[in-house]
Amino acid sequence: MGTPIGNLEDLTFRALKILSETNYIFSEDTRVSNKLLNNYKIQTKLISIYKPNQKLNTEYFIDLLENNDIAFITDAGTPGVSDPVAEFVKLARNDNHKIITIPGVSAVTSAFSVSGIESKGFNFLGFLPKSETQKIKTLNKAIETFMPIVIFESPRRIKRTLEFLKFEFRIKKIFIGKELTKMYETVFYGNIEDALKEFNNEKGEFVIIFTPEEINFSKSLIEKYDKILIEGYKKGIKGKSLLNLISDLSGTNKSLLYDRWLQIKKNHEN
Repeated sequence: MGTPIGNLEDLTFRALKILSETNYIFSEDTRVSNKLLNNYKIQTKLISIYKPNQKLNTEYFIDLLENNDIAFITDAGTPGVSDPVAEFVKLARNDNHKIITIPGVSAVTSAFSVSGIESKGFNFLGFLPKSETQKIKTLNKAIETFMPIVIFESPRRIKRTLEFLKFEFRIKKIFIGKELTKMYETVFYGNIEDALKEFNNEKGEFVIIFTPEEINFSKSLIEKYDKILIEGYKKGIKGKSLLNLISDLSGTNKSLLYDRWLQIKKNHEN
């Protein structure tokens, strides 16, 4: 069930009805969910689905489902997006229980709707991995979709992530939505250098969007492919054969490699 991402008034009439009538509400963090329920004077019992909560095991959940209606909510937004709801949905489905969606707010679509970025779709990655190697791998793969990339970020990592995007991927323009729907909502689109100044040591939650034309391969991947392309050029291997081989082995889109191949040819022919 979709819940507000900040402004408590962003709750549908249907969601309000279901939350009041259901037997139990499973929530990501009961402390956060209590603020929503108290605001609407809803007294339905809350149960935490936070993973370290050992009390909530599979058998307990299935037992409750036998004779009760259960609603799932997260701290903010629509369940199943960067939260632990999916595993419980699978349990219910595998046990042949009826599952319905109660749509509502999503930080992803809310941010994209005010980004001004024209696209038939986007590539949502949630929170990037903590490992820099995994970040590079994840983004390099996403770049090949040629669609805008949307990620979430926390206040303690926002500066580090923006610096990573600037120096590793040389991104210039970026969209940032901070604390969407809340009192101190900020919508930014501009140079990443300005974003680093504006969102330095900030509080709040962030949605970041950058577009295909602003994305390059990471420095590390370019260095890796350049070595192969240069060596192939020196050995007289035809460009088409070399690009096909690299693409087949790495899964990298040939059109992205082609630009690097042309640049290498130009550099060595001059």
